[in-house]
Amino acid sequence: MEDIPSNLRIPKNRRCDEIVKSIFNLNERDIKVYRKLQELGPSRADELARHLNLERSTVYRSLQKLTDCGICSKRTETLKKGGYYHSYECKDLSQVRKLAEKCIERWYVAMKEMLYLLDEENV
Repeated sequence: MEDIPSNLRIPKNRRCDEIVKSIFNLNERDIKVYRKLQELGPSRADELARHLNLERSTVYRSLQKLTDCGICSKRTETLKKGGYYHSYECKDLSQVRKLAEKCIERWYVAMKEMLYLLDEENV
């Protein structure tokens, strides 16, 4: 570990949610929404907003980010009287881990490619 620059070392006390935030480009609010969704199970944005004491639009933005990065899923439900709503659910933690591993692998390949370009540019 001595050959790794200090700014690239992962601190020993680093929490999992910090690593997930970094890998998936999430913020603290997104993690709070994820944890509440995990606790409640499949939920709508307005339900989560009520439990978190946040605006529905704020929760919806976090749910969009969580869905876009693949750690949550969105299901459209049809109402009997017409209309629809979206229900969100957390992916299984083993699936989140696999997604995180894929992101790390893609990042690693991209960094290696950049290093080869650096060699070619003779910087």
